[in-house]
Amino acid sequence: MNRKDVSAAFPAPSQRTSEMPHYVRSEISLNPGVELIQLSRNESAIAMQPAWMDAAMEAARSSGAYPDPECNLLRKAIAETFCLDGQRIVCSAGLMECLQTIALAYLGPGDKVVIPEHAFVFFRQVAKLAGAEVNLVDEHNLRIDISQILDAVDESTKMVIFANPGNPTGTYLCRPCIAQLRSRLPSNTLLVIDEAYAEFVQEDRYQPLFDLTDAGNVIVLRSFSKMYGLAGLRVGWAYCPPDAVDFVRRIQVPAIVGSVAQAVAAVAVRDQALVHSFKQEMLLIKRHFIERLKGLPRISAVESETNFVLLRTKSEMEALNLDEFLRQRGIILRRQMAVGLGECLRATIGTKEQMNFVASVIVEWCRTGEA
Repeated sequence: MNRKDVSAAFPAPSQRTSEMPHYVRSEISLNPGVELIQLSRNESAIAMQPAWMDAAMEAARSSGAYPDPECNLLRKAIAETFCLDGQRIVCSAGLMECLQTIALAYLGPGDKVVIPEHAFVFFRQVAKLAGAEVNLVDEHNLRIDISQILDAVDESTKMVIFANPGNPTGTYLCRPCIAQLRSRLPSNTLLVIDEAYAEFVQEDRYQPLFDLTDAGNVIVLRSFSKMYGLAGLRVGWAYCPPDAVDFVRRIQVPAIVGSVAQAVAAVAVRDQALVHSFKQEMLLIKRHFIERLKGLPRISAVESETNFVLLRTKSEMEALNLDEFLRQRGIILRRQMAVGLGECLRATIGTKEQMNFVASVIVEWCRTGEA
């Protein structure tokens, strides 16, 4: 049978699969011999600590057995660190898996999901996967507008999803605003808040949201991929109302968080002194990077409460031009066309040396456009 015959005989995918848009992954191709500076994935520059490595090695010795499906040690570590009820914690293989599981647990055809227009594009993906209709609402100066969300909510709105701080905007919505939003939502509308970057918010601004889940229609998500630098291990978690735990667990693949991932995350989450130290270092690097870009003629940096900065040029063509200029020097940032910000690039905050180099290249690019 030749290839044409095989292709003709291959089963057609479902309508849902055919209509699902591709999730655009970061493209990292460079010219040969150019050293890569990967700043497109919001990975953390924090170093893997010796105690974390020891936990990984110990867990690896038992990797012939399935991991604990209940994630007991990890849930206990999270609960004790954040003073939460461990029975209301659901661990996941990263937040993307967690979001998908929640969507499949709660959404179906005919349901509507309200999402801010510039929010993380995967929110739209999981809603469509579940057969729901996505309603994008306007943001105000790259900030979530709760009045726009409330205006969009009707009797068929099953879920509202947003990230706080926002990705890719980096802007932050204060707790009183979120509490007001929750209080005005119908009780049968689930509010899902992705706090993947919450640990990066300055201490004088951040207020925890976990207690909002007591109302019964709020789920708060957290990640080990960002602040803790464990993106390669794929660990996330959700803090849920008691009734939601059962529904989410029914849909979730059993034993989905690997043994090594559980062990390392359980040690890392207790290492809050180290996390705080890294955060302060990252904030200084970010501030210096933003300051170096102030006053440049072709670009502006949006103030951010995350480990990345949104860089705004004057047009989509300018963003493409800058992207190519950076790639020629080995620097990979993230284009933002998929969320309606084609004139923007997102830059993860890397090491001090990396960010100094990136800033110098951007300054050079700005000068090439001067008359």
